[in-house]
Amino acid sequence: MTGAVADRAHGGGAEGAVDDGTRVPYRRWRRWVRSLRRNTLRSRAAESGHDPHDRVYLAYGVVLLGLVYGPIAWSALAQAASALRTTEVVAAGVADGPAVARLVAGGLLALGVAGAGALAAARAGGPLWASRAEVTFALSGQFPPRAVLRRRAAALVAGAAIVGAFGATALAWGAGDDAATVLAWGACGACLAQVPLAVGAAAQTPRWRRAAWTVVGLLLGLGGLAALGAALTPAAAPAIGVACLGPDGDPAACAVDAGLAPGLATGGLLVGAGLVGLACVLLVLVSLPDEVDVDAAAAGHRRTVAAVQGLAGGESGAVADVLGPSVLSGRRATFWPSLLGRAPLVARDLLGLRRRPGALAGSAAVGVLGALLVLLGGAAASAPPAGPGAPGTALAGTTLAAVVGAALLYAASATWSGGLRALAAQPEPGTLLPGRIGRQVAAHAVVPSVVAAVVTGLGVAVATLLDAAGSAGLALGAAVPGLVLVLVLVVVLAARVWVAGATSAPSGLFTPMSTPDGDASMLVLGAWYLRGWLVVIGAAWLLHRAGPDAGLALAVVLLALAGVLVRSAVRRLATA
Repeated sequence: MTGAVADRAHGGGAEGAVDDGTRVPYRRWRRWVRSLRRNTLRSRAAESGHDPHDRVYLAYGVVLLGLVYGPIAWSALAQAASALRTTEVVAAGVADGPAVARLVAGGLLALGVAGAGALAAARAGGPLWASRAEVTFALSGQFPPRAVLRRRAAALVAGAAIVGAFGATALAWGAGDDAATVLAWGACGACLAQVPLAVGAAAQTPRWRRAAWTVVGLLLGLGGLAALGAALTPAAAPAIGVACLGPDGDPAACAVDAGLAPGLATGGLLVGAGLVGLACVLLVLVSLPDEVDVDAAAAGHRRTVAAVQGLAGGESGAVADVLGPSVLSGRRATFWPSLLGRAPLVARDLLGLRRRPGALAGSAAVGVLGALLVLLGGAAASAPPAGPGAPGTALAGTTLAAVVGAALLYAASATWSGGLRALAAQPEPGTLLPGRIGRQVAAHAVVPSVVAAVVTGLGVAVATLLDAAGSAGLALGAAVPGLVLVLVLVVVLAARVWVAGATSAPSGLFTPMSTPDGDASMLVLGAWYLRGWLVVIGAAWLLHRAGPDAGLALAVVLLALAGVLVRSAVRRLATA
């Protein structure tokens, strides 16, 4: 076999070339498969009496929902970004605009979080997904992966650009920028949004997977350092040439809209973002598709499809398997003999965390951030803000800080409570070891409680550092922020015990619920899946809104709620 023929036999060569008649170009083969599938669907729809254009109606509905709710979401994001405006009354000709350092920190953290999501998507079969049928009939040597994955890669690039421009323009418009600056920020957002996509595609390749993890770690680390530096450094007030006159014609104090970052959206920034975006696009469209592990992508795609089908049918157990097997980097860790004889369940849970040091470190970082935000959210209940020049006052005392912090603590606790899920996953929970089920639940709650206490201590230490620098206005000497944090942790741990192992939705949730907007049963089902999140977020919201006057009464209510949740979980496990 000659080199050219061998190249075409392995999917290479010109796209229109055919070797000995046994192979066809991918585009022609794809059109034939698509027509065959379309004819099959039409025949099946005709036999069953269904409308063969159901998919067209589905696409129409998706587009219509996007056109209806897209502007609403954009306006809501712009309204949230209005907090970046210079709304404080300042001296004439001076505006306390948002510092560039804080914007850079937020951008790096946003890219890092999006990159972490892309890493998770890579374990779940994306972003360059491939089904098992495609792997068998198209990606097993018949066609080059670049030809098969090119269209979906281009669609992902376009989608990432739209999402990035959507968010950047909303933030810039809400911050008070003019139309030209808003368009410039939109172009930057569209280009930089390609970075998480390239990270996710690189994570699907064995060769570049470690590099993808390194990039995400660098983004998160640099963003965290920049955020800490911006928090510890008081914001400088840039001079802006605006003349504010009082009723008598003399210079007076006034408020000024400084925009997202005055003077930052320049040609240099646009060129830099464009070069980064172009490099990422070339990686996604040209280089990375040929190196994608298509078997792993197909396995992740199959797990994701199974999880989605299970959720639609009322079973959420498959969601835990979407990311595939856990990565155990501490395989050499063993049981501690002294602890194994006295508390075997605690030793088991501790060994599980020691064998996953990466997940433990990541969850601890998220938990520290959540504890810090909860403290910031409860700060207004005990002390007034430190002043308009303090960087921490943007979040201190806000409901958003308390709610987001509680949600981050709940998300981090998923790594710590693996023993509770393992107990609930047993065919008969509690029968492997002697003792009542309540004692086993209490034993499995020891490690999450200890880790939560350590994480809380680290969060308080960071808050103390910020308070000592005079930039947060926490007033840690007061008891209210600490009490709020303790109550949130109690509710978080109780909610983890409550939802452990409860994966099958009650059949009564599927009863049709007629509303003016249609059937709301799916909305109720979604709320049941998110019940733990809703309880934690609701508790944090109540703690913030109640204030210090109702703190003791609300504490009693939340402690009683936590007891009810734990008791309900123990009874469910005992009767499983």
